[in-house]
Amino acid sequence: MNIQEIYNQALSDPSLLSTINIEELLENIESETTEYLEGKTLATISKTIRTILESTGYFQNMDSIFDKLIGYRYVERVCEIRPGVYIRWIHPDKKRLESGGTVISVKICEKCVQVICKTVIGRHISFRFNECIVFQKLTTEEQLILMAYEHIENI
Repeated sequence: MNIQEIYNQALSDPSLLSTINIEELLENIESETTEYLEGKTLATISKTIRTILESTGYFQNMDSIFDKLIGYRYVERVCEIRPGVYIRWIHPDKKRLESGGTVISVKICEKCVQVICKTVIGRHISFRFNECIVFQKLTTEEQLILMAYEHIENI
């Protein structure tokens, strides 16, 4: 059984989480690539995003921006960026949530870290990680890990 099947079953029947060996599941998923999720839940990730948005003071329509970021996580460190996964960001000068793109690569320059993405229309764009507030879409694997941590927390 693959991660997608487990995730779909857990969504349709939350009681299945009690029959899944969560410790074994978490061990089977590469822990070093998801250490940034350790001990977090979907609720704590949402709370972090709301706190980040409130701290910027940029938006009069913060609830609308927050709604657009449901299913995303705040990326604090560049090592947490996963290539091949969709990403959005807020640049302080533009003060808006960018449409984003799929991460192609991360390039470390002398003065900054450039994140290079491909948009849905195939255009390549880049932004400076250290100048932006960055959010990356949660993968199915990450959502399953968060659900498992939430289940452990509620036991």
